[in-house]
Amino acid sequence: MRFILSFLLIFSLALPVCAAEHMLAFSTKPYALNDEDKAALKRIENYLSGIHTLSAEFTQAAPNGDISAGKFYLSRPGKLRMEYAPPTPVLMVASGNDITYYDKELDQVSHIPLESTLVGFLAQEEVKFDNTVIITNFEHGDKTMRVSLIQSKRPKDGTLTLEFSDDPLVIRNMVVTDSSGQVTTVSLNNAHFGAPLAADLFTFKDPHLGGHRGVDK
Repeated sequence: MRFILSFLLIFSLALPVCAAEHMLAFSTKPYALNDEDKAALKRIENYLSGIHTLSAEFTQAAPNGDISAGKFYLSRPGKLRMEYAPPTPVLMVASGNDITYYDKELDQVSHIPLESTLVGFLAQEEVKFDNTVIITNFEHGDKTMRVSLIQSKRPKDGTLTLEFSDDPLVIRNMVVTDSSGQVTTVSLNNAHFGAPLAADLFTFKDPHLGGHRGVDK
C-alpha cells in the first residue's frame, strides 16, 4: 500500500473532499506574473513542447522517507512509462486516455484517467500553461527555474512544481505537495532527449489476459 500511495501522489493527487477542505497546505491563488516571468514561462512551454521523447533514470523520495528508483519514459503525445526497480513492485504505462497502474506484489491492475492528472499535461501534444492550470508560484534566477501549478478544475487536490536547470534549459525534478503538505519528489537523472523509443515500452502486458494489449488506443 505504501508504494500505491507514494505513486499516486505523483499521478493522481485527489484526496477525500473532507481532508482537502480541512488540511489545505498550499496556495491556490494565481501568482502575479510580470513580463519577465511570462517570457520565461514561454521558454519553458517551448522547451517542453519540443521534447518528443525522453528517457531517464529517476529517484523518488516519498513523504515517509522511503527512497525508490527506476526508469522514466515519455513519448509525446500521450505516452508515459514509469517502471520502478526492485524491490518496489510498481509499473505505470499510458498510451492513450488512461494510465494503467500495476502492483506486481498484489497482482492488481488499476486505471487512472490521464487527463485528470497534473503530470499528464506533460504528455499533451503541445504543453501549455493555459486555463486548465493555475500558476501558483514562479521563481527564476541565473541557473534555475521553478514553476508551481494546480489543476483549475481540482485546485484543492495538490500542487506540482517543475524544477529546471537553465543555460541550457533542462527539466530536473517533479515535486508534488498534497493537500496535507506531504511532499514527494521525483528527480530525473541521465536524461536522453529525442532518441527513438520502442513501441512496446508503452504497451501493457496484462498478466490476467496472458498476452499484450495497448492501453485505450
